[in-house]
Amino acid sequence: MVTNPHMLSLSEQARLISEGSLTSVELVQAHLDQISKLNPQLNSLIAVDPEGALQQAVEIDTARAKGEKLGPLAGVTLGVKDAVPVKGIPWTINSRLFEDRVPEEDAPVIARLKKSGAIVIGKANLNEFFSKPTESDLNPPPWNPWNPERMSVGSSSGSGAALTARMASGTIGVDGGGSVRLPAGAHNLYGIKPTHGLVSRIGVGRSEHSEICPLGLTALDTAMMLEAMVGHEPSDDLSWAGEIPEYTANIEADVSGWRIGVPHGFIDSAPNEPEVMEGFETFLSKLEELGCELVDIDIQGMAEARAATFLILFSNSYQKHQKTVKQDWDKYGPQSRVNLLQGAFLSSTDLINAGDVGRAFKAYFSQLLQDQNLKAIATPTSPFATAERSRRRGEHSRGINACYTAPFNISGHPSISLPAGFGDAGIPVGTMLTGEMHDDLSLLQLSHSYDKATVWNTLSPSI
Repeated sequence: MVTNPHMLSLSEQARLISEGSLTSVELVQAHLDQISKLNPQLNSLIAVDPEGALQQAVEIDTARAKGEKLGPLAGVTLGVKDAVPVKGIPWTINSRLFEDRVPEEDAPVIARLKKSGAIVIGKANLNEFFSKPTESDLNPPPWNPWNPERMSVGSSSGSGAALTARMASGTIGVDGGGSVRLPAGAHNLYGIKPTHGLVSRIGVGRSEHSEICPLGLTALDTAMMLEAMVGHEPSDDLSWAGEIPEYTANIEADVSGWRIGVPHGFIDSAPNEPEVMEGFETFLSKLEELGCELVDIDIQGMAEARAATFLILFSNSYQKHQKTVKQDWDKYGPQSRVNLLQGAFLSSTDLINAGDVGRAFKAYFSQLLQDQNLKAIATPTSPFATAERSRRRGEHSRGINACYTAPFNISGHPSISLPAGFGDAGIPVGTMLTGEMHDDLSLLQLSHSYDKATVWNTLSPSI
């Protein structure tokens, strides 16, 4: 009998289940108990499937007892952002417009995760249609387990909070401008936005720069989930058709000598809070301890790429909702209306110009990595240490909280947030590595080396 199995990392849980030291039923029940205990306070999950999860757990335990081959994620549980359809579980995007919708099919990425043996235990809270959260949403916003008096950040806020509170082994989010990396940073987690097209977005809409992403307690957890999510979907014209990378088998690497760019000039131009910079400097020191070479670099176009990202997001959102927002105006929350109406006033010229900016920045950033022989660049994840600070009027509307994350949504480059420390409010702060297209493995290898050299993954909130 394993004591408190819900406190273990996903990779450790999967290993114990495979060995027979832990049953999937025991793990699922431990997570259900944690949900019953903490979810009423944190509001991290907005739909839970206890019967379905336990039934899948029984099937996995039975298969193991028969000696059948199990998938790499067999028996672990996942919380999935309620923007991604999961068969038989409500799919609301936290909006009254879809309050009663229940999908009949899994999104392809969910089907892949289930094929690997993962069990979806519930749907995670989010901002209605990825906008700024309000109490008038279908479900009120979640709270951060590290300080339950503070809100959880990012539109994948529930995914970050649910994993931090150990309500699931891992969680899935969607990142259109930082919405996975920002909550990863604010919850002491690892969260990777993979290379554009690596993971199919079927089910959440055709997007030029939003990605379905994993969040994990460790870099290895994150790599295991991502590997299960990757795969070509012929019906997705943006889906990558290459071979599935073996992230887990190759995650161990000697990172000494790796050159990491640090754009000090751009970082200094952002309104970084002191605890953010303290965590970032500690992170850089740890990279040097690992043998990495830090290179001061100049980077251009970040602000323009950030603006272009949000312009396209608002335009795409209005295009999807232009009919229903007129017919069902009262079903939309006030913040969703604001975001959608911003898209209504954008022209085709605005959209074309934004696309040109994105393509130019994509080429420029790849050339920068090549010219400087860099494995990645390092920045903070967000300049702010709390959700409340990041949502101040003026700064939130201009996407300042996403000044480090959003540029790499429109460029498509892989980007991962790592734990870096804690702020005065007790909320974690994150740091970020961004690398070359389809070199997600190097980011995971560097994150894994950092993970092993730090104690962040041993910490959990006292809630």
